[in-house]
Amino acid sequence: MEKIYILPEGEEIDLSNIKSIGELKSVRSKDFSNLGYWYFSIFFKDGTSIEIQEGYLYSNWDEVENKLKKIRNEILKSLLKTP
Repeated sequence: MEKIYILPEGEEIDLSNIKSIGELKSVRSKDFSNLGYWYFSIFFKDGTSIEIQEGYLYSNWDEVENKLKKIRNEILKSLLKTP
């Protein structure tokens, strides 16, 4: 039975295909379009993965961190509810 989680951008993820979820990390931007970005990876049972990320500036780094923490925690909670 599929259980779908929909990311804020509208992308759908089948929770039954998730193998693991990486930790939330911050990386400095190399192109300086942003100060850096927060991200975490989702690894699937078929060996593929996706990266959920969002750029930040000095003024909103904590806001972006909290947003991605919330998304990651929602996915983890949904996995615990999946049979």
